[in-house]
Amino acid sequence: MKKVITVFLALAFCLGLKAQAVNFTATDVYGNEVQSIINCDYVPSEDPQVIVNIDEVTENSAWITIIPNEFCAVFYYNLLSEAEMQAWINYTGLEVGEILREYGLQGVETTNHFFEGLEPDIEYFVWVVPADEQGKLYEVQQVPLVVVPPPPDIMTDFTGTDIDGNEIHLYDILDGGQTVLINLFLRDAASGQIMPYITESYHLFGCNQNDVFYIEICPQDYDEECRAWAKMYGVTYPTISRTGGGNAIAQSIPVAYYPTVMIIKPDHSIAYRDLYPIMSTQTIVDALEDLACEQHECTEGIEETDQVLILYPNPANDFITLKGKNLGTVSVFNALGQMVDEFETDGNELYIGTANYSNGIYFIKASETVMKFVVKH
Repeated sequence: MKKVITVFLALAFCLGLKAQAVNFTATDVYGNEVQSIINCDYVPSEDPQVIVNIDEVTENSAWITIIPNEFCAVFYYNLLSEAEMQAWINYTGLEVGEILREYGLQGVETTNHFFEGLEPDIEYFVWVVPADEQGKLYEVQQVPLVVVPPPPDIMTDFTGTDIDGNEIHLYDILDGGQTVLINLFLRDAASGQIMPYITESYHLFGCNQNDVFYIEICPQDYDEECRAWAKMYGVTYPTISRTGGGNAIAQSIPVAYYPTVMIIKPDHSIAYRDLYPIMSTQTIVDALEDLACEQHECTEGIEETDQVLILYPNPANDFITLKGKNLGTVSVFNALGQMVDEFETDGNELYIGTANYSNGIYFIKASETVMKFVVKH
């Protein structure tokens, strides 16, 4: 009995004097004296408080729930980043609680709220301040919330054969570090309208020999019609017709409208599923430069000349031998205009292994002289 009475007295003392701790001595039922301490911090608070739950977060939205306790008459809240709240502080000169009361949202009971239009990778906070019946504001709560960015939109891999018989494997090009621009078109006026912009940008970005690789795909027409199209618009980058699998590629993406210009990043993600509208060459330039692609001088136009190099055997299997006066820098290009080898020599003869070359047409350039050769294993 002595212990119980002493505990009540200690609690009263704690509540009345707001001491941090109270020491007391009591006797238990066995007659033993026990020394104890009551910490006044353990006394239940009757301050208005709220619990904030982050229920769901997507790439641009969030659901939250705010639950007030019985002593909270009203609460004020909003969802802002630290920078946005600091801007409000600078603008109004008020403290956070006052800003929430004056400009925030209000709740009196358990409240669910949906916030949308959020940006990924920004740390937001749910800011909440509770108040009592007299309107007194209590401690502001600041609960973090980070919007999760959407998963990357990954491009489907494909392999097709262009109108010149070259095999085009998308992932091989991307894995080589190039961004790929794909023009999916029909041979109609709408597709023809943007062709000058595409071909001009192709030359501005180095004719498939640098940061960007251009491909066009026509799912409806066969090689003969697509050759005429390419000739009409001066297309020298690969064209994949229905003959080479263009229809199957278009269905695997899939494509709803024509023309559709897609831009794929080297990590296989789709930067632009449909670059639209293309009103000028600058539209394409801006999109590619936003992806850190740089413009380069176009060295396309590797043409055969009357100057003769001696090259044999042709067709080649495992090797070719090149002879000529002062060969200097020797470059080998495939039919797509991509450099596949380069050699420095100060002699008149060069041996080049071709065992790892794919079957197809190649060009070899030494000084200003160019020759065509074929690899056939």
